[in-house]
Amino acid sequence: MFEPGQRVHISKCPDLPRHVRVDVAMPTSDGWQLFVEVSPHGTFAKIDLTDAEAAACEILVEDGAGDSRALLAGLWTAWMRAAGSGARSAVLASSPLRPYAHQMNAVYGAMLPQPRLRFLLADEPGTGKTIMAGLYLREMQRLGFIRSALVVVPAHLVTKWQADFERFFGGGLRAITAQTVREHGLESGHDLWIVSLDLLSVNPSVQDAVHPDRMGWDAVVFDEAHRLTPTAVSYYQAGQMLALNTPRALMMTATPHRGKEWLFRALLHLVDPDVYPPVESNKEPSRSVRPGRVHFLRRMKEDLVDFDGVTKLFKGRRAENHSVPLTPIEADFYAEALNLVDRYFPAIAVPLGRMVYGKRAASSLYALAETLKRRRDGMGTAMPSAAAIEADPDGDDPAKGDEARVIHEGSKAAKA
Repeated sequence: MFEPGQRVHISKCPDLPRHVRVDVAMPTSDGWQLFVEVSPHGTFAKIDLTDAEAAACEILVEDGAGDSRALLAGLWTAWMRAAGSGARSAVLASSPLRPYAHQMNAVYGAMLPQPRLRFLLADEPGTGKTIMAGLYLREMQRLGFIRSALVVVPAHLVTKWQADFERFFGGGLRAITAQTVREHGLESGHDLWIVSLDLLSVNPSVQDAVHPDRMGWDAVVFDEAHRLTPTAVSYYQAGQMLALNTPRALMMTATPHRGKEWLFRALLHLVDPDVYPPVESNKEPSRSVRPGRVHFLRRMKEDLVDFDGVTKLFKGRRAENHSVPLTPIEADFYAEALNLVDRYFPAIAVPLGRMVYGKRAASSLYALAETLKRRRDGMGTAMPSAAAIEADPDGDDPAKGDEARVIHEGSKAAKA
């Protein structure tokens, strides 16, 4: 009864515009489920109809009495619009994926309308950025804008991305390893690959194999893009090689700005080098930059709602600050903890060490003592970056990763 592209009047929903466009139409056991576009800005609504309600809907049909010139103009307009965004239902109709409103709005409202996308998707953790990236890639492939694409993620997320693609998008996301390169696997003609940022940053053979001049990527996606900072030289150089030489770049991170404006600008330079010029290392700009919606999108969990525009997807949060002065004894221990950092930590690790030790000392002396015990047992026993990944594999708890870095950091005088 319903087909994608139809314009219908749904009498059950008087608050909707008179006629809305059907983007996805799926029959159910007792009726239909429709995804309809309710505004030209890419806002969608999900409508469930019984068979009786579906029968009461009015579907616009051709009556043969229109102006032929207006018809040709309309057809030309529709063709141009289709070239940019296309019919939006094919991927969703052929997969078990049922995206939320904010995911539909991001992909179909903000990303797909840009044929040469340069974008930083910075929604909070748990909002489904992987789903949005996958939906974008599949739709762009279907429309013919993307032939081959590369996804770059931290090592511990490679299998998660592959599993999500297998579940929601029919699979096809192949991992690049050192063996893949040795065996010339990239010459197989496969169109969608994923590589570990850690492998890419240290293996020259992999870098040569995936270079855009060799592979001609149409798009590159970076997950956990906040790792691409000039302070992590090898990571940032890998990001420059791919992002600056590929026509479409999608960066994703839940922590785009971590208090250092120059690092944020360095990330934006990878997003769009024509708009955001390179910055001098470790030099804070006098003004903060505010990227527009063409390049940037960030939504907080408490702002996300379902298709009805009312139902919250996440419970609300409330944060309050309480001043609790330290006693003289606590203040002495606080100062001594920071002194330990200054005396024994390598210079590059001092800022993070002072932050972690200071938080523990301000929290309670018991917390500081437990952290010091873990530091005593763990210093120098693992690479700090590897320890941080193991402690926080999904990147949802940066504080846990920071503590792991501090605990395993080397010491200027371990015996002392």
